[in-house]
Amino acid sequence: MLLKDYNQTFMKFYRELSKVYDIVFPRDDTTLKYLCKNLKGNSKVLDLACGTGTYSIALAQRGHRVDGIDLGEEMITQAKGKGGLFADFVVGDMTKAKDIFIGKKYDFVFCIGNSIVHLKNKEKIQQLIKDDYDILIDDGSLVIQIINFDRVIENNIKSLPRIYRAEKGVEFIRNYNYLENENKIEFNTELIISKDGKEDKYENSVDLIALKMEELKAMFVNAGFKNIDIFGGFNEERYGEDSFALVIKGVK
Repeated sequence: MLLKDYNQTFMKFYRELSKVYDIVFPRDDTTLKYLCKNLKGNSKVLDLACGTGTYSIALAQRGHRVDGIDLGEEMITQAKGKGGLFADFVVGDMTKAKDIFIGKKYDFVFCIGNSIVHLKNKEKIQQLIKDDYDILIDDGSLVIQIINFDRVIENNIKSLPRIYRAEKGVEFIRNYNYLENENKIEFNTELIISKDGKEDKYENSVDLIALKMEELKAMFVNAGFKNIDIFGGFNEERYGEDSFALVIKGVK
């Protein structure tokens, strides 16, 4: 596929996904409770790869001052439509957040939803974590959540659970193909939207960095974080190789 055709397919897929994003990924109370934990009143918060702003808005409604950034114009349009009065949203590259929000310091920065592994390489991830460290106040914290790739690789996981919202006519299929030589995961997705007896399908494929727990932890250490905690989910369950997710928190 030519690069131009690939980019058009990519943009079309995410344009359609943005329309049903909140149906596919509704707000999770356990996630919100974890993000709120230990936040003092009127904290300054930065939501990287904020999507449609679900958690940015929820935190802002609780009295925090929140900035959200996402590459998707459609995602940010949705976010502003839902709660533009509560949080500030910007279309932009999260790896440029330090420059976009120049001079700002945050109490809390978070990047969830497996977003960070969409970056080009591990060097980009390390630099982002270092930049996050720099824009935090002393004792500020960074939280990152990704899929547990140790589990995916060790058990040769080929797919994530299908997301099916029958009442809304939305289905989201996610398949994995581990490219061992490249240390990447080929992430193939299919979005199916059914309405008025018509079914539309949108497909996309993107490479993800197969980032293991020890690698991510080392990146936090290299950036200067202390008191690093690792969990298997936002319920703070003990992390293990069989954990579905990896949640890591570091304090500056």
